[in-house]
Amino acid sequence: MDAHVERGATDAEFWDAELQRYLPDPVAALAEGRDYVCCPICWVMGRAPFAYFAGLAKRWAEDEGLRRVVCASGGFCHHHTWQLDKLQSQKAVAIAFVQVLGAVSDPSLPPEPCPVCRLQGLMQAQLLPAFLDWLAAPEAQEEYPSLFGLCYPHHRAALALGPDGGARSVLVEAQGAQTQALIEYLQGFLAKSSPQDRPTRTGDEQHAPRRALLKTAGNEDR
Repeated sequence: MDAHVERGATDAEFWDAELQRYLPDPVAALAEGRDYVCCPICWVMGRAPFAYFAGLAKRWAEDEGLRRVVCASGGFCHHHTWQLDKLQSQKAVAIAFVQVLGAVSDPSLPPEPCPVCRLQGLMQAQLLPAFLDWLAAPEAQEEYPSLFGLCYPHHRAALALGPDGGARSVLVEAQGAQTQALIEYLQGFLAKSSPQDRPTRTGDEQHAPRRALLKTAGNEDR
């Protein structure tokens, strides 16, 4: 076996272990995410950077595979680099980036994707089918219209997987109803913009602008 194939097998094993570490049970994770007023897939994915960076210092000292992957990528993407700065100590950043900077100074190394972005992509590939499997059940189809639903990026990605029958119907119909309700809440928010009317806004109206962002773009830090 040549070095490229051997490294590929090692990479596959590493990412399988990463998924097991951060998403051991996609079904249970989605069930928890449905309790929040946001896209449940984004909610699950959004927890990954916090867990990843919380354990980075300990793993850096113990996990050669993690060090190799992070150094090969030159650290993290812009967004996740600044999340690391918020979530870890400056000492932990310094310990890791002594090696990261040493790796990126070698111009012969091909660039690799951000490890946290890659992890989130692998998580999404498991979460979307798990969500559609859940939505195929009659009780889920009854519950789903009352929820926040999916953000539009994940709604489109779910439809692209070709769900059958009732799952596709409820996904399309509920998304339309959820969006229409959100439009009405936004209109109520705007209609009550005067100082004397602002206290009369309902909770749904008050939160409508942020929920509009969640619906169109997905959860913050997903």
